[in-house]
Amino acid sequence: MKGLRFARHGGPEVLGWDEVPVPEPGTGELLIEVRAFAVNWADLLERAGRYPGAPEPPYVMGHDLTGVVVARGPGAEGPPIGTRVFGVISKGGAAAEFVTAPVTQVYPAPATLSDAQAAGAAGPYLTADAAILTMGRLRKGEDVLIHAAAGAYGSACLQLCRAYGAGRIIATAGSDAKAERIRQWGADVAVNYTTRDFAEVVREVTGGRGVPLLLESVGGEVLDRSLDCLSPGGRLVSVGASSGRGSQRLRLHTLFELGVSVSGFTLGTWLAHNPELVRPSVERVLQQFENGGAAPVVARVFPAAEVAAAHEFLAARRSVGRTVVTVAEAL
Repeated sequence: MKGLRFARHGGPEVLGWDEVPVPEPGTGELLIEVRAFAVNWADLLERAGRYPGAPEPPYVMGHDLTGVVVARGPGAEGPPIGTRVFGVISKGGAAAEFVTAPVTQVYPAPATLSDAQAAGAAGPYLTADAAILTMGRLRKGEDVLIHAAAGAYGSACLQLCRAYGAGRIIATAGSDAKAERIRQWGADVAVNYTTRDFAEVVREVTGGRGVPLLLESVGGEVLDRSLDCLSPGGRLVSVGASSGRGSQRLRLHTLFELGVSVSGFTLGTWLAHNPELVRPSVERVLQQFENGGAAPVVARVFPAAEVAAAHEFLAARRSVGRTVVTVAEAL
């Protein structure tokens, strides 16, 4: 079969579809024929050699996918053979014709979602749900600030915060066009962070108090400035650093001085070691997909032969929603 790999770290030009063995499902695993996979910021950082804990190349990339179950390993229950599934595979390998996955990391794909939507749904929406409710403890009517709301994770946060009864939703994006899109998706206040100081906007909107909940995935200066946006007792939940940079400001005494809490997690770690933490999010998100409370936004779908262009598209921050690659058409 073909699998997407790179032999050395670098730009999109290092990517290639290599011939690799079809994996055998182990105990508690399913073999899935992949229809489509999503491109994440983590994929870009892995390829560039900037993702902590990533294995040394070459290895088959990809985590978020949709496909069809074609075989079961010993003791594997869950979706039967022939079921269309979607999910996030913590060990990777989804950018291939076939991949094995623990039964705890894939779920029957809702009929309401296309393959492209399903491929990009699990990671952003399960992460968003856990950030909002499990870690963020959103209460109905509370104001929320969402960064990078035009992206896959941000748009999922925006939809789910609205569905879960948030108060005013302040959301940031990197252009006027993106700001208009997130306003259409339900943001009460949309901020183009390239032309306005989002911290000043938050203070204006909240009368200087700040927001009780802040959902952050950018890192760097955005994370540093976000600490000025929290109300006393506020909660900041960080799930990534698409900027590739950490904080210069966040220290233990920062929490004491501001009286706030900061938490973070990665969905992959939870899925690999504590899948029971994810199950409530799976149930809530599937319900939202079924009742129309949420619908994954797909920015663009690329054929497998154009996977390098998909990486470039996401890296250029041109994606409004999810960037997806289909597998079957070109391999």
